[in-house]
Amino acid sequence: MTTTTEHPRDPDSPTADVSTAGARDPGVGGPLRQLMLRLHFYVGLLVGPFLLIAAVSGFFYALAPTIEKVVYADQLTATSSAQNVPLADQITTARAFHPDLAVARIVAGSDGSTTRVLFSDDSLPSESHSRVVFVDPSDGAIRGDTVQYGSGQALPLRTWLSGLHRSLHLGEVGRLYSELAASWLAPLALAGLYLWWGRTRRAGTTPFRSAPGLEGRARLRSRHAVLGTWALVGMLVLSATGLTWSAYAGQRVADLRAALDWTTPTLSATSPESSSAGTALAEPANGHHDHGSHAGSRGVGSEGAADWTPDGAQVALAGARSAGLTDPVQLVPPTADGDPWRVQEARRSWTPGPDAVSIDPATGGVVQSIPFSGYPVAAKLTDWGIRLHMGFLFGLANQLLLAAVAAAAIVVTLRGYSLWWTRRPTRTRGLARPPVRGAAIELLRRRPLATLVGAIVVAAIGWAVPLLGISLAAFLVLDALVGLAARRARG
Repeated sequence: MTTTTEHPRDPDSPTADVSTAGARDPGVGGPLRQLMLRLHFYVGLLVGPFLLIAAVSGFFYALAPTIEKVVYADQLTATSSAQNVPLADQITTARAFHPDLAVARIVAGSDGSTTRVLFSDDSLPSESHSRVVFVDPSDGAIRGDTVQYGSGQALPLRTWLSGLHRSLHLGEVGRLYSELAASWLAPLALAGLYLWWGRTRRAGTTPFRSAPGLEGRARLRSRHAVLGTWALVGMLVLSATGLTWSAYAGQRVADLRAALDWTTPTLSATSPESSSAGTALAEPANGHHDHGSHAGSRGVGSEGAADWTPDGAQVALAGARSAGLTDPVQLVPPTADGDPWRVQEARRSWTPGPDAVSIDPATGGVVQSIPFSGYPVAAKLTDWGIRLHMGFLFGLANQLLLAAVAAAAIVVTLRGYSLWWTRRPTRTRGLARPPVRGAAIELLRRRPLATLVGAIVVAAIGWAVPLLGISLAAFLVLDALVGLAARRARG
């Protein structure tokens, strides 16, 4: 660990031969290390730019909820915490501001925040977007009018940062970049941990800090690995939660949850006596509005909505609070005569999850109740993962932790490229040997059953995470063709 250059027989060196490593280690450790090294080296080199972009954009997205509170303070903050104006009057004021639009939902203001009245607007880019009017509960004045995106109540700045992180504002094609980055983040991090843990174990040192006395490339590699070790858990969490929003792996997750009946419970839009078709609460079951889903609130509250009155919202709010819901809550108007108001706790920090009830506007009684404690375990994990990834689960601490992990990913990636640069071909050094081929075949020769089982597991993961599987298969095919061409050129 204290040497400053690679030893030619270092089993973790990219130039080590599989047979040489095998002679030093008669088990599977030698070829497995070489396989992990080849994976970590080449995939890191090729996927690194995508990881870097995702980490940089993710850093700013992680802090976006706090930045948003500063940028939009005038719209979000009431002049006082007093609730002087009834909710019904606030809704009436907002409807007068947009008389041609249908109210989709209301987020009642509390504790010094303004009330948000959201409208369906077909001129907006997607169903996930709503026109929003901010009304001050203390004096009834309108504090602002803008566009809100998704169930996380993102205003334009956070919406823009979300789009940058999700797709670079390139639409569905752009989403492939973030899914590719999320797909490879965990395998790269785990392969790096395997290599570093083995190196420190053989050297008798700790993987959590650099050994003293290192210089040059050895010092750079040590700092790269130590920071990656400390950030590993955060990277794994970001990879797993990020994939739930992806186009292909996310659909696999959704299909699995549906098949196992692990979906999030939703309130019925109709009363038990109503014969009209029921719909789910406007809050999406999987919470993916903010990161790419377009199943939204447009039209919710507009079907037959001419007959509901703002007074019904006042009754629904009082009924929800009596049922134990905690502010802030969002209310969705009835879809037809006789149907209930649907009320759900809005996303907030330091809480298990959102409870929801439907309220009869005539009596204020509870028609249906769905406590978060009754969610399936998978649905609870999904909600926690979503709020954690968006920086909502633990408030500012959550956001700072996400930003720290993103910053660590940036530094680790840049140091990885610096390590590669130190081995670049030069006139004096010539062409540096890449990590050798043949490790997988050597593993198959030594441990055929275990290797086949591992291949099946990798194939299953590749099916569940399609961009991982496709890119890995493409790399293996290309690598095999390059190797074949090299052998033919030699003779």
